[in-house]
Amino acid sequence: MPRSAAQSDFAVVRAPDPVVIELPELAAAVTLPRAQVHTTEAGAFATRWVMRATLLLLLALVILCMIGPHIPSGE
Repeated sequence: MPRSAAQSDFAVVRAPDPVVIELPELAAAVTLPRAQVHTTEAGAFATRWVMRATLLLLLALVILCMIGPHIPSGE
């Protein structure tokens, strides 16, 4: 059945009016706790100490590699 020229493919639906919720008097006294940031990243202090320990161990490895061939084998 052919459609009339007055018909449209689009439907306009109005949004419902917002519902206003009245809170009781006791709800005004309720406050939320302050938000705190919890992170899993390392701090600058810990990073510095880990880097120092890493450099110290790498230096020990370099020293062991340099003097390693000169250590007597006990033959």
